[in-house]
Amino acid sequence: MSEIKSANKRTLKERLAQERQQGIVLIENNLPFLNEPTYYFTVGEEVQYGNLKNCVIKEVLYNGKVYGLIGKAISNNYGHPYTYQIYKIAPWMDVRPISHENTSFANNQISKLIFQNSTLESLIHLYYYFGIDTKSDYHREDVWEHKDKELLIDSIFHNIDTGKIAINHLSKEERLKRNAAYEVIDGKQRISAFIDFYENRFEYKGKSYNNLSWMDKRVFKNYTLHMAIAEEAEKRDILKYFLMLNRTGKELEELHLKKIKSLLKEEESIII
Repeated sequence: MSEIKSANKRTLKERLAQERQQGIVLIENNLPFLNEPTYYFTVGEEVQYGNLKNCVIKEVLYNGKVYGLIGKAISNNYGHPYTYQIYKIAPWMDVRPISHENTSFANNQISKLIFQNSTLESLIHLYYYFGIDTKSDYHREDVWEHKDKELLIDSIFHNIDTGKIAINHLSKEERLKRNAAYEVIDGKQRISAFIDFYENRFEYKGKSYNNLSWMDKRVFKNYTLHMAIAEEAEKRDILKYFLMLNRTGKELEELHLKKIKSLLKEEESIII
C-alpha cells in the first residue's frame, strides 16, 4: 500500500514539474512585453490567480516579472467534480493579493451598459417600426451641418468606427406618452444623420441614397455599429451618464452642460 502511495506522489511530482517546464517555455516568449512590476510577492504568500483555490507563490522568477504558483483547480468531470493540484507559471500582473479594500465605485448602473455589435439596418428597423425618440430635453437640437453628416457617411464607406450608440428601452407609461419604444441616450446627431441620408435628405459626394449602387446600399445597411440598449433606465441615471460621457472628451457648449446639470439637480431633488 505504501508503495502505491509513493508511486502516486512521484507521479504528481513529475506532473507538476512538467507543468512548470511547459509554463516557463511559454512565458519566455512574452518576457520582452512585460513591464517592470509595481508590486511584488514572496515565496509562501497566498495570492489570487484566476479560479485557482489555495493558490500560493512557489517561486519568484525573472526579478518578480513571473511567478511560479501552486494551487487547486476544479474539473467538472461530466457532473462529478473533483479538485486536483496544478502548477502555473504566470506574469506578475495576472497575480493579485487576496486582500482588497471595500470600494464601491460602480454605483451608476447605466455606466454598465453592455455594447454589442449590431448593424445600421437593425437601428433603422428600430427607428421605423418601434420608434426612437431623439427629442429628449437633455439633447441639443440638430446642430450638425452638411459637412458633418457627409463625413459620417464617408466613415461608413471606408469602414471607420463612428463611435458608440446608446438607447433606452422606455417603460410602458413612457412609451404611450412619447409614442416611441426607445429614446436616445447618446448618439442623437449620428442617428439623425443616418436617417436623413436613408431618406434622401442630403447627398454624399453628389449622390442620394436612392442613387447608390446595390453594393453600396448593402454596405450602408450592413455597417457595424457598437450599440447598447438600457432597460427602463431612470432619467437621473441617463443624465449622469450623459455628463460623464461629455466630461471624458466629447465637448459640448457650456450652456448646454449647465442645462443638463440643472435637469439632474431637479431629478435628484424629486427623489429626495
